[in-house]
Amino acid sequence: MDEKNIVEEQNIIPEEKPVTPSVDIALLARWVRVLFWLIIASLLISFLTGETISETMPVVAAAAQIANILVVAFYGFVLLKMSAEAIRYRGAAICHFISAAFSLALFPISADVENPLVVIAALLAVVIDMIGEYYEYMGHTDVLVDVDRELSGKWFKLWKWYLITFLGIFAGTILTVLIPLLGMLVMLVCTIGTLIVSILKVVYIYKMANVLKKA
Repeated sequence: MDEKNIVEEQNIIPEEKPVTPSVDIALLARWVRVLFWLIIASLLISFLTGETISETMPVVAAAAQIANILVVAFYGFVLLKMSAEAIRYRGAAICHFISAAFSLALFPISADVENPLVVIAALLAVVIDMIGEYYEYMGHTDVLVDVDRELSGKWFKLWKWYLITFLGIFAGTILTVLIPLLGMLVMLVCTIGTLIVSILKVVYIYKMANVLKKA
């Protein structure tokens, strides 16, 4: 074999074999689509539980609160089904079940915002929600690694932004006591950031459902 043939053989680049996803695509595609519609339902319900509706139509607001508890619980059930493909979904599911249980237990006194029990439960719920979001985002990151690495990375980045806005609101609350104007500014910026993160979550869930459907 001459030198030319040896060089040509060394320069041959082996074809990359397609990566076979290590997750059940059909199962994930089915349940992620359900997650998308549950998020949409949750957004609509949150409008009905607002202060204006609560004051003008308390019965409607109460019904919306019950509906929200059911949505949160079912969201947890869906995540539990998905945990067969990523264990972190189980942590997210547990957080949703705890959140739903809290809301149900405090439903009779939820309108009494001056009740210390309601305040403490609300603070705990915020922490539980943050932990639940972490497990859910990381679950999405894990299952998409072999399916769509770019979207997987976006979920990881979105968690970072969620944490930044969460901590920012907490810091803004403390700053409001010390430096009112600065604290209010920080809270405003972080609240807008939280809204953007929430919108991106809906967009990413929708994209994820389509990616899994086509995979």
